[in-house]
Order: sequence, then C-alpha cells, then structure tokens
Amino acid sequence: MANIHAHLSPPHQLPPLELDQQEKLEENFKNNRNPSDLDVILIAAEVDLPEHVVKKWFQHRLACWRQKQGLPANERPVND
Repeated sequence: MANIHAHLSPPHQLPPLELDQQEKLEENFKNNRNPSDLDVILIAAEVDLPEHVVKKWFQHRLACWRQKQGLPANERPVND
C-alpha cells in the first residue's frame, strides 16, 4: 500500500490544483480511498502532478472524509 494515512493539512500547505485535476482526483477517491503505490503513480501521471502531491492530497482528502463520517481525522487507513 501507499501508506495513505489520514492527515488533515492546513489549506495553505496544500498544492494549488486546476479544476480538471481536482475532478480527476475526486473521481479516483470515490473509487479507492487508499490507493496502492502503483495506483498513486498512475493517478499522478493522469493528473500531471508529482506523486508526493497526489499522496498528500489523498491523505488530506481521507482526513476530511473521516471527519464527515464522525471519525477522528488523523488516523490510519479505513478499508471498507
């Protein structure tokens, strides 16, 4: 696994994204909240972003999702 751990980052620490990049990341998140290393590489190529940026985005997005579910934001992966 890509070791995606939920981590809520301050908004100013998140990279600026184009609308189409954001949409593609959200689509991937809906399909898989905890992508593997290979998935991160493929997603990064798809959205034209460095892998570390994609991983950070998934960590932040997972933390936001956890908060909406009533769970602590900064925790280990949740597999459904």
